[in-house]
Amino acid sequence: MEDFFSLQELYEDRLETKRIRTRFLNHVDIQLWIPFFEEDSSIEFLMKRDQQSNEQLSANWINRQLNRYQDGSFGLQAIIDIQSKKIVGHCGLLLQKVNSKIEVEIGYHILPEFRNQQYASEAVGLFVNYAFNAGICKTLICMIHENNIISEKVALKNKFVKDFQIIEGNQKINIFRLNKSI
Repeated sequence: MEDFFSLQELYEDRLETKRIRTRFLNHVDIQLWIPFFEEDSSIEFLMKRDQQSNEQLSANWINRQLNRYQDGSFGLQAIIDIQSKKIVGHCGLLLQKVNSKIEVEIGYHILPEFRNQQYASEAVGLFVNYAFNAGICKTLICMIHENNIISEKVALKNKFVKDFQIIEGNQKINIFRLNKSI
């Protein structure tokens, strides 16, 4: 993982499009992210609730990203609507081990009230451009549960193609890939 610490130095926030900007997460975001866990459809493909409250799930989620920042494995960032200044979701780079190989994934999650407004597609496009232009990697993946059609549409819209499928536990996960064009 040592090589990835040097990549982490390249990992920036305050990325921007005309409509959104990013920032690293912090503990204040625990309260802001609770609504994500209020709908079971948000976590259907991510995790099991395991008797945890929405606040516990949110705290675990945010702390996991903060740990990723610290250990050099990137981490999701807040996606903020520039006009309203509201957090609409999370998106960012993540290191994942897939078939014994370290891959750079783009993860994305949108709060329920902001879905179907193209925030996920826009954020993914922003991080694709950033990862390739900053020289972080030459290929990116999205790991998507086989039944998560909405996330699949976001990946396809950003020109990712289905590469292969893995099984994690008892779940089938499709790996979508995008290679940097030369």
